[in-house]
Amino acid sequence: MINKVTITGADNSITPLGLKKFSEKYPFVEWGILVSKKNFGGIRFPSKEWIEHLIRLKGLELSCHLCGSMVNDILMGNFESLKEIDSLLKRVKRVQINTHAVSHPYNIKKLSSFIKNNPQLEFIFQWDNVNTTMISKLSDYHNNVSTLFDLSHGAGVLPSEWPKPIESIKCGYAGGLSPENLEDQIQKIESITGNTKIWIDMETHVRSSMDLQFDLQKVRKCLDISSKYVKESEDETKNN
Repeated sequence: MINKVTITGADNSITPLGLKKFSEKYPFVEWGILVSKKNFGGIRFPSKEWIEHLIRLKGLELSCHLCGSMVNDILMGNFESLKEIDSLLKRVKRVQINTHAVSHPYNIKKLSSFIKNNPQLEFIFQWDNVNTTMISKLSDYHNNVSTLFDLSHGAGVLPSEWPKPIESIKCGYAGGLSPENLEDQIQKIESITGNTKIWIDMETHVRSSMDLQFDLQKVRKCLDISSKYVKESEDETKNN
């Protein structure tokens, strides 16, 4: 049962106000904002000025998706680099750590303490068949830990089959979802997840063919399709 749709990768190719119009029509949408020390202002990674404009807008649900060295930092318990995006972190409800199937060292004690001390945030870790031991350890102790199934590791490729949800942990589904296949794939996902609350995430296939533009027409089509399947809880409806 889908209760949230994350659209990731909005950048300087559009204006933040363009997202606000979509949030007003589709209150279930969450905008995943990609951040990386080396990529502010690049393709899929908005500039700091763009982010500051975005977070001043009301009525948008946002998540922060960490990439690059920020992932290494947070996993090892070095949180200094997060000060660079402090205003964004104060605005979002969820933080996703993009490990992209690369084996990362981690300090479970420091990371666990950070998660515990930030109960207002939901921490999403990619289920990539590489860092899954870390996720299992964290989810045993924290109810604000979630996982995103993306077996294409951010490459935007459909899996041969969708994984079953994991008991006692919130799960999301990503990888290859596009305007052309979304309806069919949602039905396949829901046939596996049943009444379990999940979210879906799209990034690669809501962009132009050359990856230069965040394509609002593709976004609209995906949200129109998703709207037929989304079932928001009462609490989520009140929060939006």
